Amino acid sequence: MGTWNFNPAGFVINLVIGWFIMSFLQSAVRSLFTGNWNGFVSRFHGIAFFHDGWATAINCAVMLAIGIVTTILWRLTRRG
Repeated sequence: MGTWNFNPAGFVINLVIGWFIMSFLQSAVRSLFTGNWNGFVSRFHGIAFFHDGWATAINCAVMLAIGIVTTILWRLTRRG
């Protein structure tokens, strides 16, 4: 592998896209478990725009865990 250069603009764009995808998936799962599909869009907006505190914390924790695990895996495969 060649050298890797960090691109902050690309990182921010990917982080925002990932945030909205995670918010959409979390609101879909919550709607699936509660059976309340009428509030799907409002739940998605609440999570995506930081209005639902617990759901936002869950989103942050999941994204942080994914970032840590994938970084460790990337470093392990790069070393080998």
